[in-house]
Amino acid sequence: MTMDDEAPAPRGTVGRSVLDSLPVTVEAVLGVAKVTVGDLSSLAQDTVFALDASLGDPVELRLNGIAIAQGELVAMGDRFAVRIQEVSAD
Repeated sequence: MTMDDEAPAPRGTVGRSVLDSLPVTVEAVLGVAKVTVGDLSSLAQDTVFALDASLGDPVELRLNGIAIAQGELVAMGDRFAVRIQEVSAD
């Protein structure tokens, strides 16, 4: 066996290849708007909430609410995407 070969997982454990194939959801957070319950109860079409971020500010990527990276918002065809600029060290 070479160093690149994956050793079989001990019996009763989950192998790395199984864990690596699990899907997860990553959220891109552009900013936050703090509003009152009254504001929420009067939501209507064309209501605008100002975010606490400015154009050009980094987008935070979160996994289960935990920040894992920051990047910049870019266009990818007709969709938005995030170009990673920094990965959290934790």
